Amino acid sequence: MLKRPALLIAALVLQSGMAIACKLENATFRPKYSAEHFEIRSSRVGGNPIFELTVRRTGETFRFRVEADKSTGGGTITSVPDSAGQDPGIRTNIQLLDAKALKTIPAGEIGHVSFYDLGRAFVDFRMRTSRSIEPYTSPPSGLWSLVECRVS
Repeated sequence: MLKRPALLIAALVLQSGMAIACKLENATFRPKYSAEHFEIRSSRVGGNPIFELTVRRTGETFRFRVEADKSTGGGTITSVPDSAGQDPGIRTNIQLLDAKALKTIPAGEIGHVSFYDLGRAFVDFRMRTSRSIEPYTSPPSGLWSLVECRVS
């Protein structure tokens, strides 16, 4: 009788410590800090991965073409023109990482995305379009974690 509660507790501890991972085209990511202000939803358009970054404070959505090396998981995201034909000209390096954010993932199950200079690229964009930069309108660089895995 004592073994069953111990097994149940062990299973719950192991399950809660497990990290989640998802196929890139079904993933939604948020940054560790200021997660309530920014979100990236990924998808595929014409077989190519796309990120849609939403800035909640302004209601803006920016689309990015994702180019990742299949052997290293490293790559870039490059902004694409919006429906009005305006391209913000944002480009930054990324690294696709596993569920524990410890190693690079070339393809398959992604748990995190690391952006090297996303924040700086957005500040540069904001400075080109307006001299005043409001708080929480430029997403942070660094590690963004998987928060949702949509079913395709």
